[in-house]
Amino acid sequence: MTANNLLDCFKFRFFSARKHGLVDAVVRNNPLDKTAVVALPGGIGTLDEMFEMLALIQLERIGSKHPVPFLLMNYDSFYSKLLDFLDVCEDWGTVSKGEVASLWKVCNSNSEALAYLADFYRISSGDTSQKNETKLHSTHDLIS
Repeated sequence: MTANNLLDCFKFRFFSARKHGLVDAVVRNNPLDKTAVVALPGGIGTLDEMFEMLALIQLERIGSKHPVPFLLMNYDSFYSKLLDFLDVCEDWGTVSKGEVASLWKVCNSNSEALAYLADFYRISSGDTSQKNETKLHSTHDLIS
């Protein structure tokens, strides 16, 4: 993927620096900032980043003055077994009931994620009165 006016490319030598960069990217110090954590299907590194962000949000240590939405993209039920495991953790009492569900929104499609973000940030699809209009775009639904 090449960088364009919508994408910044950052390379990190160490994984810990990458995670710090991810946290810095989502911090909302101004109520007009519209950021989100979006976890796509991935492997060990993705899970590491995902749980680090969840823990920081849970402990209110993400450094943001305003709430940051976290979306888990469960395309084709990719994360369903992980969600089942987290339910078992609740059953065992190692995670409080409803705790994980309160930290993120599980989405099965881009349209569901975009609708959630529009609601979270109170963005109306017909509202063009904002000086800096925000548009939500998605490509996954177009290619799937």
